[in-house]
Parts: sequence; structure tokens; C-alpha cells
Amino acid sequence: MRLRFAMKRPSERVGCMDIPVSPWASELFTDEETARTVRDGIGQALVNMQANARASQLEADVTSTQVHGITRYRGAFERVSEELADLPGAQLVKPNGFQFELVRIGNGLLYPFCFSKKDSNVRAARIQNVWSVIRELFAFAPPPEQVDLFGEYAFDPTAVELRPRLAALPTGTRLVLVPFACNAAGLLKPYWGVAALADGSGTLDWVIDPEPLPLPAAATPKLTIPQQLTGHPGFDEGAQPIVALAPRPDAERKLDVPPVSEVAPIEPLTNENDEN
Repeated sequence: MRLRFAMKRPSERVGCMDIPVSPWASELFTDEETARTVRDGIGQALVNMQANARASQLEADVTSTQVHGITRYRGAFERVSEELADLPGAQLVKPNGFQFELVRIGNGLLYPFCFSKKDSNVRAARIQNVWSVIRELFAFAPPPEQVDLFGEYAFDPTAVELRPRLAALPTGTRLVLVPFACNAAGLLKPYWGVAALADGSGTLDWVIDPEPLPLPAAATPKLTIPQQLTGHPGFDEGAQPIVALAPRPDAERKLDVPPVSEVAPIEPLTNENDEN
């Protein structure tokens, strides 16, 4: 059984209310309050992701940072889903052929990814592997604003054939990217915004400039306790122990020798000659 401490909702955390929410976010995520809750929930999820990844790296006790990278990659999706799944109107979407669930709230479909392991310019962020599912996700992004010399787009989102679960998403769904810089030492810069896929190499054409995400001071604490046994008797419900009794010899009874319950103490010798 896993216990969770009672935590404030993301929009109630200290400092988050002071940062305004952009109009595009309020429009995509239904209203300003929901947009703020989503934004701050993403920030909390990324902090939790980094805390888990660092803990896994320390536990592995190896020189390679591969453990951190694997945990960070999975955690980016799982922590965001975990943090936002219970919000009103939240929908978990798992594209066919993709191993993680994405969160859709209002018309915003969130896609978190690490764009750098160092402090880099987010506008230079690229999608590292533009495989089939990624191309389909960018069908929910606007077309790139830049065209090639022949007046054609290198990537046309309208020409992408969607697999069933993505095709079932409501009209108006918009892909919201959550790029962040992160390494084993810390979570550097998280952002969110809307971008088009400019070409097959993963170049992004930002339609809505990426905005910094506010982060909470600490990860959400969790407590894991061992699974409790059921049906086990309590301390006072066990069988009573049987104390073995040694009967007195018949010779002692006939001689009327008083019973002895304790062994007579042995007096220590004060001189070696006392033994004689």
C-alpha cells in the first residue's frame, strides 16, 4: 500500500499565483484557472521526475548516467500523467504503438521531452527521433510558417494518416510541447509552447514562443510501506506456551527434604587455598 501526503493543488502553491497565465494557455485549457493548474502541475511533475531519476542514479552507484536518462525519459510521461490525471476533464491518451499515456485537458495535448543536457536556447530545440507516432502527434500542430524554395512544406500535418486512438481525438485538439533541459545534476530549464514540425530532422518552428514554467521548491513526498499480512493472529491471540515441570525425586519426599526452586549461589573463592 502506498500512502501519499496531502498536498496543495498546483494553483495553491506558494508563488505560483503571482505568475500570470498567457491568453493562449487560457484558451487551450478552457479557462485561466485550469490553465494555471495545468501549468503548475507540469512543473511539479518535472521536479518529481528529476528527484526520482537522481535517486535511481545514486542507488545504482555507477559512473554512467544511463540510469538517470532512462528514469528521466519514462518519468517525464508518467509523472505528468500522475500529476494531472485527476483534474476535471482530463483525458489520458495512449497512441497505438506508444508505450506512454499523454494527457489531454481542454483542447491541449501535452508532450514533454528533454531537448538538452545543458543550459541551451530552447528555440534551438529539436525532436531527436521523428518516428511515426511523433509525426502523427504533430498533425495536431499548426503547419510551419516557413516553406521551401518551391513553396511547399517539408512536413505537411494535413497529409498524415492517424492511427485509431489519435484519430478519435476531438477536432480542435492542439499539441502543446513541454521541452526541458535536464541532466543528472539538476533540472535546468522547463518550458511550454506550441510549435510546428518544420522538417523530418526534428526542427521546430515555434508558432507560440516557449514560455518558462514555474517550478515548486521540492518534490512531492511519498511514503512506501511494506505490504501488510492479513489473517495473522495478534500478539495476545497466540497459543499459550507449555512450561515443562520436573517432578521431585521420591527419595527427597521420603526424607522430607524441603524443595529448592533456585540453585544455591556459588561463593567466589577469596584464596586459592579455600578450594582445599
